[in-house]
Amino acid sequence: MDFLNTSALRFLLALILAFTLWVFVSYTQNPDLSTAYDNVPVDIEGLEPGLIVVDQEGLPRTQRPEVDLTVQADEETVRNVRISDLRAFVDLSRRGPGEHNVPVNVITTRSLRLRTTVAPEYLVIRLDQEMTKTVALTIETTGIVPFGFEARAPQATSRGQPLTTVTVRGPQGRVTRVTAVRARADIDRLTANYNSPRTLEPIDANGQPVAGVTVEPATADILVPIIPSVGLKRVPVVPAITGFPASGYVVAGVEVSPLLVTLTGSSGPLDDAENVTTAALDITGATQTFTRSVALITPRGTQLRFGEPTEANVTVRITPINRPFQATIPASVQVIGIGEGLLASLSPNVVSITVAGAAAQLEMLSSTQLLGVVNVRGLGPGVYELEPAFTLPEGVTLAAPAPRVFVTLRLPLIATPEPTSTIESEAQPTALPSTPGPTPGETPIPTVTPIPTP
Repeated sequence: MDFLNTSALRFLLALILAFTLWVFVSYTQNPDLSTAYDNVPVDIEGLEPGLIVVDQEGLPRTQRPEVDLTVQADEETVRNVRISDLRAFVDLSRRGPGEHNVPVNVITTRSLRLRTTVAPEYLVIRLDQEMTKTVALTIETTGIVPFGFEARAPQATSRGQPLTTVTVRGPQGRVTRVTAVRARADIDRLTANYNSPRTLEPIDANGQPVAGVTVEPATADILVPIIPSVGLKRVPVVPAITGFPASGYVVAGVEVSPLLVTLTGSSGPLDDAENVTTAALDITGATQTFTRSVALITPRGTQLRFGEPTEANVTVRITPINRPFQATIPASVQVIGIGEGLLASLSPNVVSITVAGAAAQLEMLSSTQLLGVVNVRGLGPGVYELEPAFTLPEGVTLAAPAPRVFVTLRLPLIATPEPTSTIESEAQPTALPSTPGPTPGETPIPTVTPIPTP
């Protein structure tokens, strides 16, 4: 047994010594080394359908994010490592729109025994919903054709088909800003048709380009017909006004800009054309001066010369009617200043008053402004005929004195206790004082309660 223990111990020691020697020789002959790889592209995996990776500005990312890798292995392995043997990626599975802090994973594309470190270990990935939107196509022409020529309405086609709307696609935050797609055509000094493919540009409500979205189709064929003008005629612009202003207001004047425009066309229609009218401008219910831009309507067979405005600014001056009006309206009356211990009654409590003022001011009268007040401060019991006072808004007056009302002031009734009968009083009645009667031949004078004047 001691022999076995001794042999086993020696064998174990020998194994340890051999392993130590192997490690020493390995690290001496083939020590561990490290090497760094900068700007390694990171693949995007697990991106949900309908999502798109964007940058801080909300623009689609056209390049993959990058990280720095450090590889550690023995010298022989490190010498055989190529950048294509390493693959960095982030997993975006089950992640929706928004900002995400995602760890960076590194794997080898072939069997290699090495250790890797990545910097940074996490990447900020922003996701946005991809959106599609259909918007109108507008064509802007710049420049002026020579005298004697005119440019007709531009047209857009794609693959031989008329094009009026296009589709824009991109991140939702960018697509929602697009209101139209624009094509530009320069027709300055041209005497023949303009026909050229033009790039379509998405724009916002202010006419500024919107980056980060794609337009389908990306280009369109733009045609601007340019033809010789047969004739020219300068005619006035006549505004078309419909409706009436609010009650109490009138149209004090109408102004239009421009006053004159130039028409083109053949001699017959131009001879018959006397003016250019605007689209109908409704002023129903207007209470103040306003300005509107309305389209110009040319006579049949004519059109506006190129460069002339297609809209006119119409200013309608609305003013209140200065003539005073009168109106008879009901008004409530109340009593104030009633003395202590007195009761008051009023007849009638609603009177009709006649007020004068502008129509707009009369319309603004409210029931609280038509409250009459009768002040009986300092008056005692009795019946009084008084004129109520009214506080009216500025510009409104009483056209006639207010009707007078009757105010009755009285003391409250006090109950008188009944006298108690006794036997003695019945046996011996008390003689009542005699009331002097009227003198023969005289008429009795009745008692009259005077009606004081206020």
